Amino acid sequence: MSLIMPLSQVPAGSRVSIGSLPTHPGLQRRLLSMGVRPGAEVEVLRRGKPGGILHLASGLLEFILRHEHAAEMDVNVIAPR
Repeated sequence: MSLIMPLSQVPAGSRVSIGSLPTHPGLQRRLLSMGVRPGAEVEVLRRGKPGGILHLASGLLEFILRHEHAAEMDVNVIAPR
């Protein structure tokens, strides 16, 4: 059973599978160019202050995403191994 939630609410240390991308076209293009697309696995490394940024990793790639953009992304939480 998978838990679907906005990326902005996922706790640090969790792994998720991307369900949808943010609506901003430029950000969509940037994420797609980095291989971050629906179905990709992402780990939440760190969370900034509430409403701040999220430090994420997908494979060897690490990137930062604003809270408001992460709130637009639905993800499936992956059970710990």
